[in-house]
Amino acid sequence: MLRTHFAASLVVGALLGACAESSTADAPSKDAGVGGGSGTGGAASGGGAAGTAGVAGAAGSAGAAGTAGAAGSGGAAGAGGTGGNGGGSGGSGGTSAAGGSGGTGGTSGAGGSGGTGGSTGDPCQGKTVSCPTLPAGYAAGAGLSAIERCAFPIDEGAEKTKLAPLVDGLAKLLPNKTVGDVLADLNRSTVAVTSVPGGPPGVVRAFRWEDAENDKPYWIPQGITGSADAQPNGLVAGRHLVVVSFYYDLASHPGSTGEKGVRLAFVDVTPSGAPKYRFALLVEPSGTATAPSFKAIPIHAGGIAWFGNLLYVADTFTGFRVFDTTRIFQVDTDQDTIGCSAGKCRAGLYKYVLPQVGTYREASSCAPRFSFVSVDRSSSPPSLISGEYCSGSSCSAALSGRLFRWSLDPAGAIGPGRHWPAQAFYGGQVQVQGAGAKDGTFFLSSSAPSGAGGALYRVTPGKSATSKWVDAPEDVVIDGPRDLIWSLSEKLSARVVFAAKLASYPTP
Repeated sequence: MLRTHFAASLVVGALLGACAESSTADAPSKDAGVGGGSGTGGAASGGGAAGTAGVAGAAGSAGAAGTAGAAGSGGAAGAGGTGGNGGGSGGSGGTSAAGGSGGTGGTSGAGGSGGTGGSTGDPCQGKTVSCPTLPAGYAAGAGLSAIERCAFPIDEGAEKTKLAPLVDGLAKLLPNKTVGDVLADLNRSTVAVTSVPGGPPGVVRAFRWEDAENDKPYWIPQGITGSADAQPNGLVAGRHLVVVSFYYDLASHPGSTGEKGVRLAFVDVTPSGAPKYRFALLVEPSGTATAPSFKAIPIHAGGIAWFGNLLYVADTFTGFRVFDTTRIFQVDTDQDTIGCSAGKCRAGLYKYVLPQVGTYREASSCAPRFSFVSVDRSSSPPSLISGEYCSGSSCSAALSGRLFRWSLDPAGAIGPGRHWPAQAFYGGQVQVQGAGAKDGTFFLSSSAPSGAGGALYRVTPGKSATSKWVDAPEDVVIDGPRDLIWSLSEKLSARVVFAAKLASYPTP
């Protein structure tokens, strides 16, 4: 389902069950080492005695190590300067009766060399490239086609610095909770189901939301992630979790008190049967550090990805909004308003909020979209996979949807400054709602089939294969520790979430 303010070009896609959003110095050298002192001259002879030997010149002090050059964007730090050379030469012996000549001064120790400047770490730095175009004869099912990655830079936004004092201000005002605290406070139950509309193979578990949510037209499920993304062992707080994003359609909610933006469902799928869950609202901090508040985030949230403590939310025409799962706050639930006033904060009747802590903004003249995002833990280093929903009317061409791989550091960040994708491709399929990857194979969840059907395309460079998939499909997440693929449907009154054996979807 689409937000009503999206371009009319996607109405056809919406009627088919598609829900993706439409057209959106080198370091300075250290000081040199101190030179060795001059040797003392031999004493003068009064009657032919040999002059005494000149005292050896003092050793030159080792030059202090040069400061390491600052790292360039993505580059390694510059190497430290080398130490100074060793001591000075000894003084020469005095000559005969004519009087000893002075000893030769010691040589100066060489100064430490300066630190090597950091490198940029990416050959895209300073490179001018054109936007890629579709290869001649490229057709659906042609598989991945690599394109120039340097055409798609992304910048860390100023929000990381701007929002930090506001989040700290909220932490002084509100109880800080953990994911474990939320899991101990689950208040809703799903309904277990035995079949999935569309008949995807290998299903091992499925559930739908409780009736009130399954039939609610103004909260639409979109993205999916979970503990399998967040941690190598697939557990957070000792539990196996699935997290689903919902966006709010204000126009479909008569009597609404206002925009509510995006909420997350934290679902504990550890036990068998129908799992329990609880919602939390994503918010953007506002106000000041001494009088903080927050507001709703009215975006589509077509994909979410959780790595370590960081949660990435796709923002179609911007890039990624970033949230920190260690900064969850408890708020009051007595009024259906959003924000803080008179020392009280509320979030539209939801008990928990996650405030935004950062942004990565696309900086490309090629205008990439961020329709979905997932984590690939099989890559080295681990990475995010993002991509574009394109149909016959929403992009320049139906097959112009691109896929990008963004490398992550150990803490799960893309990093400061400017970065480029490690890889970029045309995906070779249309109406892609979500994508996951494992060991070089991409799994594309598509709403291209007619009648609100779905298809899962398994693609590699030059190859593609198709599997049955859930009707009205959305995002995907690869659960590596359990060899599963999770996905969900947005279809009203048939909003299922399911897991299937990844082995049922072999590499083409």
